[in-house]
Amino acid sequence: MRPYQHPFKLKCLVLALLPAAGLAQAAGTSFVDDLAGLDASRWSSSTGVYAGEPLSNAWRADHFAFAGGLMELRLNTSPCAWASEQCSGQASAAGQLRSTDTYGMGRYTAVLQAASGQGVVTDFMKYTGPVVGTPTDLVGMHIQGQDPTRLQVSYFLSGVGAQYHTVNLGFDASAGLHSYAFDWSAGSLRWYVDGGEVFSMASASLPTADGYIVSDVWAASPSTAPLFGTYANTATKAYFDSISYQVPVTPVPEPTTALMMAAGAGLVGWRRRREAQRAVR
Repeated sequence: MRPYQHPFKLKCLVLALLPAAGLAQAAGTSFVDDLAGLDASRWSSSTGVYAGEPLSNAWRADHFAFAGGLMELRLNTSPCAWASEQCSGQASAAGQLRSTDTYGMGRYTAVLQAASGQGVVTDFMKYTGPVVGTPTDLVGMHIQGQDPTRLQVSYFLSGVGAQYHTVNLGFDASAGLHSYAFDWSAGSLRWYVDGGEVFSMASASLPTADGYIVSDVWAASPSTAPLFGTYANTATKAYFDSISYQVPVTPVPEPTTALMMAAGAGLVGWRRRREAQRAVR
């Protein structure tokens, strides 16, 4: 069954988040990728890797594809059921897309339809961690397939500990495409769904490390079944319509009050000198 589609409306929402004219950008590179195909300069696919708990799948490059203007991330038992050595010894395999570059503070947005099913999780996040040889530092959005009417937002600071908050979406995230975003700035995090803010927090102890943009779907390990449910080896998919990143923007500086006053004082002085010269004549 093809996912519910309002791609034009959702892509317009993403494009509306890009810097407006007359704004000066901070260092970094903003982009909108409509995921019509793989841009190898921006993305790489994880393959032959098992990330460890709480996952019970390996990543395989053949578990993502592009079709009908969407990116599909697949979760199933192929080829693991008959060739577990091709799945790092795991019972299932899934698709993960990761940026080739790291990104810093700014707004991260994905238009996606989450995968459904017990023990299934769909992720969109800014991540750095043990997979790339660093302490875990992330900001993320996660949808559990066993109850896709709820969204978990999270952050993890330098390997110290994870913080989670659950948001009731008011819709089934596995039934159609919606826009999910987070704004990451110094001392502040804000999360959005379809353009509306759903949660925010301010703290001096928030993630600071640049990270990779990651989108994936995965199967939970048996040890986390009480939290995520038990994956029943049923094939499922998550769909991504677009992914974008926007560096922080600041207004073009207006003349300061001091400069305006100085200019005004100079003009007054010039007029007085001209009047004095005329009086002498």
